[in-house]
Amino acid sequence: MSNEPSCQPTLQQQVQRELEALKRDMGLDFAAVALADGNYRDIYWRFALGANSDRYKMITVRMGRGMAGKVLQGKRPHVVTAFPEEVQDEVLEYPIFLVESLRSGVGVSVDSVADVRRKAYGVLLVGQRSLREFSADDIERVQSCARTLGRFYDEEDELGLCCGRMDPSASENPSPMRVEANGEQLSEQPHTIAEPGAHDQEQEPANQAAGPILRLLKAARSAGVACELLDQRVTSLSRERQEQFATILEVLVNTCISSPPVSAQLVIGQDETGNTCVEFNSFLLHTLSEELFLPVMEQIRSLKCDFEIVTKKSTQSVRFVVPTRLLLDEMHWN
Repeated sequence: MSNEPSCQPTLQQQVQRELEALKRDMGLDFAAVALADGNYRDIYWRFALGANSDRYKMITVRMGRGMAGKVLQGKRPHVVTAFPEEVQDEVLEYPIFLVESLRSGVGVSVDSVADVRRKAYGVLLVGQRSLREFSADDIERVQSCARTLGRFYDEEDELGLCCGRMDPSASENPSPMRVEANGEQLSEQPHTIAEPGAHDQEQEPANQAAGPILRLLKAARSAGVACELLDQRVTSLSRERQEQFATILEVLVNTCISSPPVSAQLVIGQDETGNTCVEFNSFLLHTLSEELFLPVMEQIRSLKCDFEIVTKKSTQSVRFVVPTRLLLDEMHWN
């Protein structure tokens, strides 16, 4: 009898094969899986084929918001045929579409097939970088793939391999990377089961849509600044913290309004440690300086920010890091 080790494919290999087949069969530009953090009700994009870059890993979506959040909360397919035209008032809540330049997409829930309550593992998204009308057969094909992925995660749980966290900042469970033969990169992460429902509704601030940060970003877009809200956890901070955050951003936006830049970009993402990283890059006609931020130094200190300004010839950038996880935790302790 052979003592050779089993050559059973890993979970990541199984997921990749299914996504490859789905992408090929449907002629897709993009296919990805987002998984839920059951502790904080955040959603992270974990696997992607056809991605333009690794920037999708910076995205954290809130339950009930955008493509992944709405699918996971409602457990119904969500179809966007023409982005951004169909979601003008919610463009910032679809960061995966912005980062990957998607015009059309379908998102479906990846649920347990063994559990009668249909616990949700995450979301399967397929996308096109050109306009596409997805037929009923197309949607059923995506749902079929999602059911297969659900079985994979069920089997993983049965083997006792579920570690119970999806937080990228969980240093006790580092996430090694694997590059498959075709060059596509998948991250290995433990997963958890999320049970969206009334509890998630309680955690969503009722006035999130009109929060200080979202209002400020919409004003920035109106001023010609390209904005990306990748780390949506900041919109769940306390009202006071959001106002402090928005006050700092307002300095940058006002600079663009008073002296319109040739181009400017404001990105709120998540770094490799799980903190929120804010980056503002521009070609301003005048130099940014530390004096410009003196009126908001109190807010910078209160948010425990690491703050830096970099000037290189005609390009200038402002970067600051906010410990969002700590700020969210303080809401539960206070």
